[in-house]
Amino acid sequence: MNLALTEMRRSKLRFGLLAGAVSLLVFLVLLLTTLSTALVNSITGALNGVDAQVLVYSAQARDNLQASRLEPGVVEQVTGVDGVGAAGPISTLTTSAALKDGTEDLQVFGFQPGQPGAPTGLSEGRLPQSSAEVAVDGGGYVIGDSLDLTAADKQLEVVGLLRGAQFSATPTAYITEDLYGQIVKATNPGVPFVPVNAVAVSTQDDPATVVSAINEQVPGTKAYTKSDAVALIPGVASISQTFGILVGLTFIIGIVVIGFFFLILTVQKMKSFTLLRAIGAGTGRLSRVVAMQISVVVLLASAIAVVLTLLAVRGLNSGIPVSLSPALVAGTVLAVLVFSLLAGLLSIRRIAKIDPFTAAGAR
Repeated sequence: MNLALTEMRRSKLRFGLLAGAVSLLVFLVLLLTTLSTALVNSITGALNGVDAQVLVYSAQARDNLQASRLEPGVVEQVTGVDGVGAAGPISTLTTSAALKDGTEDLQVFGFQPGQPGAPTGLSEGRLPQSSAEVAVDGGGYVIGDSLDLTAADKQLEVVGLLRGAQFSATPTAYITEDLYGQIVKATNPGVPFVPVNAVAVSTQDDPATVVSAINEQVPGTKAYTKSDAVALIPGVASISQTFGILVGLTFIIGIVVIGFFFLILTVQKMKSFTLLRAIGAGTGRLSRVVAMQISVVVLLASAIAVVLTLLAVRGLNSGIPVSLSPALVAGTVLAVLVFSLLAGLLSIRRIAKIDPFTAAGAR
């Protein structure tokens, strides 16, 4: 340990530059992963946080919640299927509203209080219970504010604030199904009935079994487990794949940089290592020197990267909730450390091949 730290103190510039380069790469991994997670959550939060295990769309919806149209009577049909504990309607539309943050587009979700389909992720207040109340995620509201639905000419009291419950990266409002029906009729006076977009189901049996039963027993519908419905939201797969490639390449580059740096450093110090072997230093001890230096560089670089990421996240003004997860930090640092030590095996392999009897020629 003393040998490793002594060398690092004497070569501050060399190891400092490496730590700086690694910190930027770890910073990119953390920032890209955080942004990817926040973007996906802002698109899928409404469905991912719904209080249900199974979602039922119309068979013609092509796996798209917003394209699904079901008659209200379908809720009762789904309720009668074996394995279904309870079922409730989910209705959604995009409307115009004068939001406090200056935006005008608002995604509205209607649900039946006390039934599956209510949102989770409540951070303050409560969910609406009457047709004069609303819970929101985004838009710059606080409890007690009034939300103006300009298209429907209605003013609603904000009684709850949610986090991670947006849909399509748009400020999202949650209202009762009764109020949703009033809005639809106000904006579409000739509508014969108020359709629902989906049926939310809480199950008594395995969700996959209930999905199969609904598909067989309720014609004109297609059921999904909640995780499948979330994965099928348009854009989620492409966003995850794109960011995954960027994060993967950045991670690989960082490991390659560390591995080749220490391999080159080992080659440059071969004479010194040979002399150390000749005076009794074993391969294990010299290998621990390399492992110690890699660990110090990675941990120092990771600490710098975490600080940079926190500053970047706080400075973002993206309109979607972005936060750095402690689990992500721990997982990323651990992965970088483990793979960097594996890359350091290249250096350790060179050390293991040293013949101490050649020390006589080492100068």
